[in-house]
Amino acid sequence: MNSSTANLLDLPDEMLIKIFNKLSNADVLNAILGANRQLDRLARDANFTQSLDLTAEVSYNERCSISNDVLDRFCSYILPQIHDKINSLLVEPSSMQRILCACAFPSLHQLTLSSIESKDFIEYLSDNSSVLHIFKQITHLNISTIEYYNDKSQMNLNTNMYTRLFSVCQRLTHLTIKGKHLRYCSLVPAYALPLTMCSSSTIVKLDVNVRTIDDCLRLLDGRFNQMKILNVKIDSIDTPLLNIDSQYILPNLTTFFLSTSNPTKQYDNVIVPLLRRMTNLKTLVLVLMVENRPNFIDGAHLHQEVLIHMPRLKIFLFNITTIDDVVEINYWLKEDDIEETMVFNDGLPYFQCRIDIFKNGIGRCRFCSMPFMKSFRLYY
Repeated sequence: MNSSTANLLDLPDEMLIKIFNKLSNADVLNAILGANRQLDRLARDANFTQSLDLTAEVSYNERCSISNDVLDRFCSYILPQIHDKINSLLVEPSSMQRILCACAFPSLHQLTLSSIESKDFIEYLSDNSSVLHIFKQITHLNISTIEYYNDKSQMNLNTNMYTRLFSVCQRLTHLTIKGKHLRYCSLVPAYALPLTMCSSSTIVKLDVNVRTIDDCLRLLDGRFNQMKILNVKIDSIDTPLLNIDSQYILPNLTTFFLSTSNPTKQYDNVIVPLLRRMTNLKTLVLVLMVENRPNFIDGAHLHQEVLIHMPRLKIFLFNITTIDDVVEINYWLKEDDIEETMVFNDGLPYFQCRIDIFKNGIGRCRFCSMPFMKSFRLYY
C-alpha cells in the first residue's frame, strides 16, 4: 500500500502566508529566512519585512530585548538581507544601537523607542552619535520615556532631551511622547515637556501628555503651525495663566482629542472658549470630568455652546461626567443610590445620559456617545 506524507512546502503560497501571518514578522524572518528558496522568497515579502518589532513583551507596558541568540542572527544575517525594505522599527534601549548600526536603513521612516531614559536618548541625539542619521531621516517617532523627577538636574536633563529632539528630528510629521514616571517629588510636575522650547513647522500629528491647560494652550499658540491632529491628555485643568481670548483661531486643526485625569472647575471658562477656536474641526473627542457647575452638561448645551461653532464637524465622540457640587474625589467613584438612564435619538444608539442622585443630595450626570468606548480605542 502506498503511503504519502504531507509536506509544509506542498501548500500553496497563499496558504503559507496565512499561516505565517499568525506569527510576528520577526519570528517569521528568524524561522524561515535562508531555509530554502521557496520560504526565503516568502520571508522577503513586504508583509514580513516592512515593519519589525525587535522587542519582547515583559508586561502590558514594558518591553525588553529579544534573546541574544536571536539578536545576533538579526544583526549579522537577517537585517543586512532586508535592510532596504524596512519602513518601521520598534526597538528598546539595550539593543537599540546595535540594531541601528547593523546596516543602513534607507527606507526607515517610523521608529518606536520603548522605555528609554533621558540620559540615553540625549546620547543617541548627540552630534557624535553613530545613529544620528536615523533620527534625521524619520518622519514618525513614538517615544516611551522613563523620567525621574527627583531633583533639578534631572529636570534639566529632561528639558535638554526634548529640546535636542526638535532640533535634530526636522523631518518629523508624526510625534507621540508618552512618559513613564517612576519617581518624582510632590513639588515637581509629573509632566515636564518643555513646551516653551519646543516648536516645529513639519509636525502634522502630535500625541502628548501634559501637566496643565497652559501647556496645552502653548501647543496651540502657533509654534506647531502645520499641526492638524492633536491628541492631548491633561493632568489637571485649572485657571490658566495665559489669556485664551487673545489667541487666534486654529484654522489648520481638523482633529482634537482632549482628556483629563482629574475633575475640572474650568469647563465653561477654559474648555468651551478653547473649542470655539477650532472652526475647521472635523473630528472631536472629549473625555472630561466637570465639577462645581450648577447645571449638567447635556446635548442642548453641547449644541448651543460648542457644535454650532464647528460647521465642518463630522465625528463627535464624548464621555462627559458632571457633578453639581464641590465634593471629594471619592464621590466621583461612588456607586449609584438612584439611577436613571435615558437613551436619546428615538432609541437609536447615539448617546446615553445617566443621572445618579446620592443620599446627601448631590447629583451626577454621565453623558456619553453610545459607541464611545469602541471608538475610543481607535483614537487613544
